[in-house]
Amino acid sequence: MTLTTCALLALALSLRSASAQPSGPRAVEVEVEAGRLAGSASASVSRFFGIPFAAPPIRFNAPEPARAWEGVYDATKHKPACVQKFSYPEDRRNRSMQWFNTPPPPAGESEDCLYLDIYAPAGAAPGCKAVMFWLFGGGFSFGSGSLPQYDGSSFAADQDVVVVAPNYRTNVFGFPGSPEKPESEQNLGFLDQRLALDWVQRNIHAFGGDPNRVTLFGESAGSGSVEILVNNPPRPVPFAGAIMQSGQSSIALSDRSSAASWKKLTKAAGCETDGALECMRAVPADKLKALVEHGQLKFAPIHDGNTTYTSTGRVDRLSSTEGSSKIARVPVMIGSDADDGGPFVYGMTDAGATLKRLLPAGAAGVVDKILSAYPLDGLGLGPVNKQLSAIFGDFAFTCPAKVVAEDSASVGIPTWRYFFDAGFANTEAYPGSGAWHSSEIGLVYGTYPREGATAYQAAVSRAMQKAWADFAKDPFAGPGWDPVPRVSVFGGGVRARAGPANSSAHPVMEVGKAGHIDRRCFLYKPIYKAAMRSR
Repeated sequence: MTLTTCALLALALSLRSASAQPSGPRAVEVEVEAGRLAGSASASVSRFFGIPFAAPPIRFNAPEPARAWEGVYDATKHKPACVQKFSYPEDRRNRSMQWFNTPPPPAGESEDCLYLDIYAPAGAAPGCKAVMFWLFGGGFSFGSGSLPQYDGSSFAADQDVVVVAPNYRTNVFGFPGSPEKPESEQNLGFLDQRLALDWVQRNIHAFGGDPNRVTLFGESAGSGSVEILVNNPPRPVPFAGAIMQSGQSSIALSDRSSAASWKKLTKAAGCETDGALECMRAVPADKLKALVEHGQLKFAPIHDGNTTYTSTGRVDRLSSTEGSSKIARVPVMIGSDADDGGPFVYGMTDAGATLKRLLPAGAAGVVDKILSAYPLDGLGLGPVNKQLSAIFGDFAFTCPAKVVAEDSASVGIPTWRYFFDAGFANTEAYPGSGAWHSSEIGLVYGTYPREGATAYQAAVSRAMQKAWADFAKDPFAGPGWDPVPRVSVFGGGVRARAGPANSSAHPVMEVGKAGHIDRRCFLYKPIYKAAMRSR
């Protein structure tokens, strides 16, 4: 639908709604391929919860399309999250749940979980609005599209976009590692994401969304999932842009844990037989969850060729041209948080031993060189834990974002970069957590706690949300600042415990060179190259 037609329809709808002025929530119905469904609407936002984009999944099987229903489907209540995994020991488990799962999914957990939520501007004309398709993070172990911090109401009302938030399976239920499954069905969570994206292409017009203007965005593992879709897109490509927040997949380290974890799990479950897969399908989900959590078993994506995940994402990007490309040549925005590394090294005090454990095999020889580049005095790094946070944040998030951004720009893909550098008292994970991993999400979504919020925090939120939405509306025009090599810094270094630092003296957004952010990235180039060679 043309923008002119959309504008005329929007004017007609606004005149009609102005004459109605309903008080309180009201029912709103739309028609999708599988049938009619009813959500709820306020004066500014229509909300549709728990829409099935797939049939109830069979454990360890690829997802199947949703079945048609009779009557009007109730889309006013959330559906369960997929089964989550928070591994022991107990202190680590409790921290992860507190930081990343509080408040928890509103409808609990279940294997019957392949649903999505949609937030749309009220009265949106069919097929007119830009669509933002969210993929949650959680290390492929936990997470849900229905977490309260992913409420897209503010995006829809304030930025005039449609937000879609699907669930996808994680941990053993999403990435089982069974030798009885073909490689093409090992990454079930990725297949869930793709089916949800296909559903959006076929149905989002009914909610006011334009299927030709879908932008992917995600954080952490969700951000890695976004890049996996960019590197190995369905054909025709079902999205027009990609936003990656603190995560990528091009230079991620190879993970071969699923097969070994599956073997341990089948033994613990009493399924160490020739028909292990069928035996495991019969084990109650709660028992599998407990065995995985207590056994600290890790299940992660594998490289499965060209279906969902390739081991040559960076190579494919660097060889991409306008006329020949394996990857989707869509505009990209990528960034990270100043204190991304903090939660991953929380409580660790032996810097040398920690780095040798966290860095890949063969990198032990550069530990002393890395430590000397992050001195405990003179650079404001404070105690060892703060030093480790800076190191891991650079190694795992900031410097990979630099690589992906520069690679994309080098082959002519429009690319923008951001850096989030603000910490607020009402969003701290722990004292001094600063701009910790995922802390930008509440500001982007506009769901940060209002209690204790500052005017400056609200201004940063408005600026970030507008930039994300502007990118989605026109990815080739970008989010509102110059493309790479420039970077937009949000938050100006404000920290919760800095007293007067929480003031208007700090710029909400400042565009400049990335040199001060990337000054230690040269340390990690050999490690990244070695990781690529090992695939």
